[in-house]
Amino acid sequence: MNYPPPSRKLHLIFWTVIFFAIFLLFRMFGGEKILLSQSKLIRVDWPTHLEFCGEEVPLEDFYIREAWEKEFLVTLAQDYQNILYLKRSPKYFPLIESELEKRGLPDDLKFIAVAESALREDARSSAGAEGIWQFIPETAQRYGLRVDGEIDERKNFEKATPAALDYLEFLHEKFDSWTLAAAAYNAGENGIERRLDEQMVGDYYDLYLNEETSRYLFRILVIKEIMNSPKKYGYEITKNGFFAWPNLELKTVVGPIGDLAAFARENSTTLRALKELNPWIVGDGIPSGSFRVKIPR
Repeated sequence: MNYPPPSRKLHLIFWTVIFFAIFLLFRMFGGEKILLSQSKLIRVDWPTHLEFCGEEVPLEDFYIREAWEKEFLVTLAQDYQNILYLKRSPKYFPLIESELEKRGLPDDLKFIAVAESALREDARSSAGAEGIWQFIPETAQRYGLRVDGEIDERKNFEKATPAALDYLEFLHEKFDSWTLAAAAYNAGENGIERRLDEQMVGDYYDLYLNEETSRYLFRILVIKEIMNSPKKYGYEITKNGFFAWPNLELKTVVGPIGDLAAFARENSTTLRALKELNPWIVGDGIPSGSFRVKIPR
């Protein structure tokens, strides 16, 4: 049976469909390559030398290099988080830096606070760690912090910072390494000590660890690199773009105070402002004792 040749209109439709399909394929695959070539993740100049608290990172080790680059790319892709790190730092870094200098400790230790809590006083982990330095209750109490149903000094930044540095000094004395001290801060000193013995090694970079702790030091290193050189990675915040404490009065208050809202009104502020500035006050009052309370002027 003879069929009539296809019409010019059908030819036109056929080739239109073919060209449209080619265009879509180009947009799906070719277009992505064009966009990636502009990404800061591709254009970044990789640091060739890294150290934490003066201890060099063995980047010549293939696995160490790969772990570092993975963490670097993952962190650098989170613009919002890196910007928040930078914006929050003027609220917290000055006190941490002052304490480190007073004790003669490495400045790099301040980046542990960033890795632990993103510099959020309300940070809480699934394991029950809280505050800027992410203390669990037992460790907090061991280092002199009050943790109960009325007061939680893990969220008192001024008190938690010296306690955290006391703990880090203890860990450094125990392991004779700031890198291992940082790992133990994350995983617990008993866990790190046990793994060092089991695996018969003496260095963090030789340890086989769970994913969180194996990535922990690299997260700190990336945060340090970005926060020390923000413009290099495309972050430039104007002077009035940073977060900072409001104009505060540090008032000595003797409890008990049963009604915190009434106390706030008496001091020309609000319960919300009082609780945000003093997150260590757990309930709606202040128990017996003497406390230093931040009040906005």
